[in-house]
Amino acid sequence: MYPVLFRIGDFPVSSYTVMLIIGFLVAYLLCIGEFKRKGLSEDLLDLLFTACVIGALLGSKVLFIVENATFKEFIADPVRYLSSGLTQLGGFIGAFILFWVIVRIKNLNFWLAADAMAPLVITYVIGRIGCLLVGDDYGIPSNLPWAMSFPQGEPPTWERVHPTQIYEMLAMAIIFIYVWKVRKKDKPVGWLAAFVLLLMGSQRFLIEFLRNTTPSFIPGISLAQLMSLGLVAGGVLKLLQIRMHETNLAKSRLKE
Repeated sequence: MYPVLFRIGDFPVSSYTVMLIIGFLVAYLLCIGEFKRKGLSEDLLDLLFTACVIGALLGSKVLFIVENATFKEFIADPVRYLSSGLTQLGGFIGAFILFWVIVRIKNLNFWLAADAMAPLVITYVIGRIGCLLVGDDYGIPSNLPWAMSFPQGEPPTWERVHPTQIYEMLAMAIIFIYVWKVRKKDKPVGWLAAFVLLLMGSQRFLIEFLRNTTPSFIPGISLAQLMSLGLVAGGVLKLLQIRMHETNLAKSRLKE
């Protein structure tokens, strides 16, 4: 475990921060090619990417506070919660919201822009490496051969637990490879982004069964799982819309 990679003077730089920055840089470079291929300007990429980064940071911090502190606890010691902890699902949702706002303001095709931003999935993969190095977001106790302990984790645990950071990293890496492989196929606008929502939400929903996270108002379902179901629903609805549109087009052609 390497929770702090290096220090700048007295300021510690966490491994998660470094991995997150690397993830964003890699995603940006990959998105440049996608925007060119889809006929979208690099200036638009800069604007949307900046919105996604800001939204991700804000969303991940807000969800972290919601999951880890009551209102009284936060008011009593706000510095403690503002200076540490981020949640990647919250970051995705925050990025999605600001992305949607910018697209609406610019009067753009939301799903076309979302398809072009699909390589952002790589940020999730690299970010989970940071979670492993820091020692947070681990799972419930486990006796499996690959179970790990995180004595310097956030919070620390000396008990062997599921390394759910690795599980998510591998799952998201597979999703990224799939996205990168099919991105050039002749698919309807929105198909790729919808599949990302579906796959990302599904994997997070399943991983949550191996973690002790914030429960929701539904017994046995965590808050993160509810959000994941929202992502799945969004992806499914878009795919159904695409399917219905293609079916209607086929029927129209048969009538001609």
